[in-house]
Amino acid sequence: MDDADACAAEIAALHAAFEAWLGRGVGRMDRFAAAFDPAFVMVTPDGRRLDRSAVLGFLEAGRGRRGAGFRIAVEEVLPLHAASPLVLMHYVERQWGGAERTARRSAALFQVGPSGPRWLFVQETWIAGG
Repeated sequence: MDDADACAAEIAALHAAFEAWLGRGVGRMDRFAAAFDPAFVMVTPDGRRLDRSAVLGFLEAGRGRRGAGFRIAVEEVLPLHAASPLVLMHYVERQWGGAERTARRSAALFQVGPSGPRWLFVQETWIAGG
């Protein structure tokens, strides 16, 4: 498996963990803490800049709050640039639960090491019409 394939697998696996955690309250916080580099930064679709601590706090507070019907799908996963040990990936994330549906286009920067990919940065942009 090359670095881009490893990052694509991590994108799918982490979003499956988000779905289980936020929807049914299943999983472990240490999965999320291990995924994000200490200097991790995320820019949300509405332009807020969140550091690792804020993202982990959001996840901890959100355990099971979306309900058992909450779903996440990840599509169009592809590498934009790879220069070992860094890989820039693109993907579309769709979320739905009840009547609410959202979609966002994301770019994520990973550092790939012996233990696998680590998330360094994510930038999300809303997709109109979800």
